Amino acid sequence: MFKFDEEREEYVAEINGVEFACDEPEDGYEEEAQKLSKLYFKKQPEMIEFMFPELKKIYGDIDRSKLPQLLGKPTINLTTYQIMYMEQTLDDFHIIEFEYGDDFSEFYYFNIDG
Repeated sequence: MFKFDEEREEYVAEINGVEFACDEPEDGYEEEAQKLSKLYFKKQPEMIEFMFPELKKIYGDIDRSKLPQLLGKPTINLTTYQIMYMEQTLDDFHIIEFEYGDDFSEFYYFNIDG
C-alpha cells in the first residue's frame, strides 16, 4: 500500500482522496490510514472550526464554506500526527498544518510554514 517517494524521501499512500505519509511503514499503519481516511471527512467541520480564526487573521475575510476546496487534498503524516495542506490555494507558497490527537479527538499547534 505505501510506496516510497524518492523526491519527498518518505512513504506515501492515497485512500479516498486523503494522502498518507510516514517515515517508515509500521504494523497497523495500513489499518490506521483506512480508518482515518473515513474519519477525516466526518471530522472536517471541526478541523475547519479549529483553523478558521488563524486563517482569517492571515488571509482576511474568507468564506468558511469554501475552505475545504481552498485547502485541497490533505496529507496526514502517521509518524508525526500532523495534517498538512501542501496544495492549498489560499496563496501559492505556504503549507498549512496542525497536529491531531487519536482518531481526530482534538487538534492543536496550528502552523503556517513557508
